[in-house]
Amino acid sequence: MTDKPVRRRLDPAVRRELILDEAARLVAEEGISAVNMERIGRQAGISKALVYNYFPSKQSLLTELLLREYNRFAAHGREAAQQATDFEELVRATTRAYFEYVDECGVLIQRLMSEPELAHVMRSADAEGRQRTVHIFIGAMVNEFGLAPELAATVTEVMMGLTGAAGEMLTRGVRNPAFMENLVVTLIMGGMKELNAEKAGTLAEV
Repeated sequence: MTDKPVRRRLDPAVRRELILDEAARLVAEEGISAVNMERIGRQAGISKALVYNYFPSKQSLLTELLLREYNRFAAHGREAAQQATDFEELVRATTRAYFEYVDECGVLIQRLMSEPELAHVMRSADAEGRQRTVHIFIGAMVNEFGLAPELAATVTEVMMGLTGAAGEMLTRGVRNPAFMENLVVTLIMGGMKELNAEKAGTLAEV
C-alpha cells in the first residue's frame, strides 16, 4: 500500500506571490476586467475567501501588483546602473534595462495605469524612482564632463524623455530594441560631446 502524498502548506509569502502572479497573467492576457477574486482563487488552487484574506479588495490586489512590477523594474535599472564604469555604459545599460522592462511588462503596466484609481499610486512611486535616477545621472555628468549640476539636471530630464519616447515606439512595434538602444545612446553621447565642445570654447574665451 502506497502512502498518500502529504499536502504541504505554502508559506504565506509564497502564496501571496502566486496570487499576484495569477493576477498579472490575467491583466496581461485579458485586461483589468478579467480580474476577479473567484477566478484568481480557482486558477491559484485556493478559495476565493483565502484570496480575500491576503487582499481585502480587487483594488488592493491591483495596487500591490502595480507596485511589485514597478519595484522589480526599478531594481533592475539600479543594478544596471551600478555595473556601469563610465557615462556611455551608464546610458546604454539603463536604456537596455528600460527596453527589457517595456518588452516584458509594458502591456501589464500600461493596463494597470489605465485605471484612474491606480494612477496616483504609480505617480508617487515613479516620482521617488525618477529622483534617484536623476541623481545618478547628474553625478555621472558632473564627475565625467564637469557640467554644472543645474545643467546636468536639465540634460537628464531631456534624456529620460528621449528614452521614454523610444520605449513607447517599441510597444508599437516600430524598429527593434537593438536599433533603438543604439539610436538613444548615439543621440545622447552626441549631445554630450556638443556640450563639452561648447564648454571648452567658453573656457578658451575667458
